[in-house]
Amino acid sequence: MSPLSGYQMWKAGQAKARHKVKNWAARILTKQARKVQNHLIERWRIYRGDQVMVVAGKDKGQVGTVSKVYRKENRLLVEGLNLVKKHVKRSGDNPGGIITMEAPIHYSNVNLVDPVTGASVRARTRFLDDGTKVRYTVGRNASGSIVPKPDVAAGRTKPRKTDVGSRDTGWEHATANTYAPAPESRGFFGSGSAAAARSFASSALR
Repeated sequence: MSPLSGYQMWKAGQAKARHKVKNWAARILTKQARKVQNHLIERWRIYRGDQVMVVAGKDKGQVGTVSKVYRKENRLLVEGLNLVKKHVKRSGDNPGGIITMEAPIHYSNVNLVDPVTGASVRARTRFLDDGTKVRYTVGRNASGSIVPKPDVAAGRTKPRKTDVGSRDTGWEHATANTYAPAPESRGFFGSGSAAAARSFASSALR
């Protein structure tokens, strides 16, 4: 095996540095999840792929696309915004250095962009005549138009598990007819009929 060139070693070091930065970001988000676990936003009206405007912070007024949402932390990532620099130490063949990455933004610090006016607006939901649930813009600069859900948000980032596990009930067992009526009991009165019970009660009252 031929030795790696200087450029290849540099690329490998950068990849390891990015991996460390991702682990660092995951730890930060885990801490945020513990803080907001009792104050989670129940109804999200901003999805992955939406155009949003930052309304607070250093990037106030900037517009970007939501690339990822963290519902358990009440935060989301916006492409190219809220950039932070993380210093990665040198270790082994990793040259280290400063990595620039996107940091999550709190849900309350962004608003949807009105598709007609291009302004920062809030959104509400309603149902159309055919029963379809849609979002529409509200506020001073809102056009009241419907904001369609992005196609990228319709698909799941992680596919649902369809394999039957050791604790799952298989489809053939779940749909099998296992009901078996119990044999008719003759009861205390011999026949077990309601008529016999009424006859006994009437004779006891005489």
